Amino acid sequence: MRKWLTLCLVICLILPTTVVSAKTSQPAAKMYAPLHLGSEANKLPMKLSNGLVVDKEEPDGFGYLPVIKLNGKTVWREVDEAWINTGGMVQFAVTSGGDTYLLYKSGASGVSGVNLVGVHKNGKVFLKKGFGGIGTDAKFISANTIQIEIERENKKWNPDRDPNAARHTGIYDVTVYQLSDKGLAKQKQFVKK
Repeated sequence: MRKWLTLCLVICLILPTTVVSAKTSQPAAKMYAPLHLGSEANKLPMKLSNGLVVDKEEPDGFGYLPVIKLNGKTVWREVDEAWINTGGMVQFAVTSGGDTYLLYKSGASGVSGVNLVGVHKNGKVFLKKGFGGIGTDAKFISANTIQIEIERENKKWNPDRDPNAARHTGIYDVTVYQLSDKGLAKQKQFVKK
């Protein structure tokens, strides 16, 4: 009987700590596959593991722009005034701390851009950053690391006599950024040809 009581006491002491640690554990980090809003808009809305929802809006009937919602309310909206290009590429990730990062790539020949937004799981936007150039690309390396590529412009390009394609050099300045709940920090920079 004494062994039985000891066993019950041990179980009673261990069980509450197990339940508490299970409730406070953070969600696993997750990267979502890139979506082209021009052809894959039907895959949105998508509910994320932290409770936020990535959705799309059709601002003027010409295409879609991404939005992030919490409990049905929009907490961030892509404006994209610089390039006025809807239907671009969107990719997002949730970190182990529950923050959501979203990359939106848009543009046409000669001008392109990438917008990055960070949103806490409570819906507060804590990061907005834009990158642009003649050729710009971005991707998640991990849920909290991104790589931004910006193409160098041909310094000898003359818009009066050369086609727009002559602006491109095929040489990219590449920067890797570490993302945190306080913003982004440059990690590494290199050139890609």
